[in-house]
Amino acid sequence: MFGQGAPNKVTIRDVADLAGVGIATVSRALNGDAEVAEATRLRVLEACETLGFRRSSLARGLKRGTTDNIGVAIMSRHAPVVLNPFYTEVIGGIEEALEASEKHLLLSSLKRREGLLALAQEGRVDGLLVVGCDVSDGVLAQFRDRNIPVVLVDHAFEGLPSVVSDHWQAGLIAARHLVAGGSRSFAFVTENLDNPNFGQRLDGFRHGLVEAGLTLEDRAVAAGGDAWDGGYFAMERVMERLAGIPEAVFAANDPAAMSAAKALASRGLTIPDDVSLMGVDDIHLAAHHDPPLTTVRVDKVGLGRVGAQLLLARLAGEDVPERTTLPVELVIRSTTWPTLGSER
Repeated sequence: MFGQGAPNKVTIRDVADLAGVGIATVSRALNGDAEVAEATRLRVLEACETLGFRRSSLARGLKRGTTDNIGVAIMSRHAPVVLNPFYTEVIGGIEEALEASEKHLLLSSLKRREGLLALAQEGRVDGLLVVGCDVSDGVLAQFRDRNIPVVLVDHAFEGLPSVVSDHWQAGLIAARHLVAGGSRSFAFVTENLDNPNFGQRLDGFRHGLVEAGLTLEDRAVAAGGDAWDGGYFAMERVMERLAGIPEAVFAANDPAAMSAAKALASRGLTIPDDVSLMGVDDIHLAAHHDPPLTTVRVDKVGLGRVGAQLLLARLAGEDVPERTTLPVELVIRSTTWPTLGSER
């Protein structure tokens, strides 16, 4: 079968001949037909391996009316995505799940929210994973009302399946940890106050302070803008408003915490001797910050992996839960005091 010159293309007929079955049996075996005996399926797979046969996903998709492509959409506010330490891990989890299902990932960084509808409806993808909180409720309502196969990652909307982190619990964990370290005055800094995930973290943080008989002043809450230095400007605003420096600062995410640290340092303050500081997410830069950042870890890879699994299940006609919530956990490093007995 393999003569001189360019090798002949291995066909499904070659596989059928080597396995001693018909072409239809090979096709059913490769498509996971339950009626094919296990011994026959294994014989077909062995023949494929021996001959180096690979199915054409394009041809298979055309026959089934599918593409085997899964779209992953992130709004361009987070671009370039490959440089964002949070979303690169989420995408890694998506890739992990799709590779196991022989699906292909098509990543789109969109400038217009309306571009999501076009991506979902123009036939390039079988389903869509929408990552982040930057899509309007109007667009999400259209996805729901048109029954477009979509799963939200790190965001939730009524009527659409989603996977999220326990943001409220993250805030509660932060409050309890800072209180246990002896802090009695607090600030909350963030990039923006419109992000619902950040809002839930703030609510959980307030709740944790209230249960300890403490409060967070409204003037101790500030947003500094959607940029890596947003925490810096938010911290500056807090220090301008307050008569004194807060004993502890909780940032809505790690980038805000790390940039807030620069604002504190510019005032001659040291961490954690003068101010305890912590964030949320546990991006890989957190452990390498100086000093290493205490944070609440979010399962970023898990968000992507579970989101992709939910979408694949939905495409297979299975019922999926409307909301899946992943747990978070405290990671204590060097920017906070771990116990009430620590000397300050």
